[in-house]
Amino acid sequence: MIFIIDLKFVLGHQHNRLIAINAVALEGKPVSSITIMDNLSVHQWLRGGEMVLVGSHTLPRENNQLRELLTELQQNHACCLIIKYINNSFELFPNLIKFSEKIGLPIFRLPKQTTYLEIMNDVNTLLFRERQSRHLAMLDLIHLLKTDNPLDQDFDYLSSLKNIDLYKQDVQVVQIIFHATLTPSQRVRDLYSLTGQLHTIFTTAVHQATLSTYFVIETASGAMAILFMAPRQRKDKLSTIPPYFRSLTQIQAAYTDLYFGVSDIQPARQLQTANQEASFSIKVAKLFNPQKKLILFHDVALWSMINNAQQSTSTKLIPMRLKDILQNPELFKTLRVFFQNNESVKNTSRILYTHPNTIRYRLKEIMLKTGLDYRKTDDKFYLYVAVITKMLNQ
Repeated sequence: MIFIIDLKFVLGHQHNRLIAINAVALEGKPVSSITIMDNLSVHQWLRGGEMVLVGSHTLPRENNQLRELLTELQQNHACCLIIKYINNSFELFPNLIKFSEKIGLPIFRLPKQTTYLEIMNDVNTLLFRERQSRHLAMLDLIHLLKTDNPLDQDFDYLSSLKNIDLYKQDVQVVQIIFHATLTPSQRVRDLYSLTGQLHTIFTTAVHQATLSTYFVIETASGAMAILFMAPRQRKDKLSTIPPYFRSLTQIQAAYTDLYFGVSDIQPARQLQTANQEASFSIKVAKLFNPQKKLILFHDVALWSMINNAQQSTSTKLIPMRLKDILQNPELFKTLRVFFQNNESVKNTSRILYTHPNTIRYRLKEIMLKTGLDYRKTDDKFYLYVAVITKMLNQ
């Protein structure tokens, strides 16, 4: 698991030694390292997040070639480009500056009196120190995610990093996982892109005061965002969907689609509960396969209650007479789609490419075989629970 260190944070410790050539937003530009570009075969050595140092004599002189290089740097997720002007013959023309702004690649000029070694030592020292600090924070977060009744002092280190009493805040967990199994290189690229986009979204939310602060960490299968907010912010969220949730559904990953699971808002001391809720929401998302759609625990809480009841009691919620229906693929699918579409025969027939009368016939067949009438509340409950339980077990 790795925390994000962004470009704006790094630049804030450079005492204005890097001079901006273009105007690009710096928030959400993760920095993984700083490196010297001694050849233009970018795809061979860029891994994502590098601050790229280059002498002007290494860059191509042709406008089109330089444009292609900037494009390749952006496509391979370079954090920024830092040019040291070795001679006076190189010039970055205004049209290229505008192009770099359009593709979102920050470009800086390194003053002649500043050496590569100076800037690299400073950035690497900063990255090392911050990673140590963030690693300790990660250990505390893991503890809180697993602890049922954390103490106020368990939040102390995290609170000191953010200058906020986090144990007094509310919290919400967003889990994002990859749809497909990725190769190591694909996973590195998608994780870099995913965490960078999350960082941008939630940094904006903090600036807009819809969040107090947040943490983004990588997981084995994607990433997790832990969002802290004041109780008054929680009240605002109960009636409206936060703008950053809409932004989440726009996140792009190069190699696979994404699943999103979102917990309810909980007091910070119940971070473990929020984590469990987000995990269950992801499970439901994978059942229905709705990539890039947020599954809120609020909308699937009943599923969680049924799942827990099935696992914790010897009394089964599903009557034996439903066994044949659950094992009949055609009837089960009809019943599942029927409930997923709020009991609309019309929508069920459209999704299953089946005539509405055929759907009605199948529902009647289920009623005849089980004695359960989907139009009666008590019978409907048994049928619905049976559908949910089978899907969860799958």
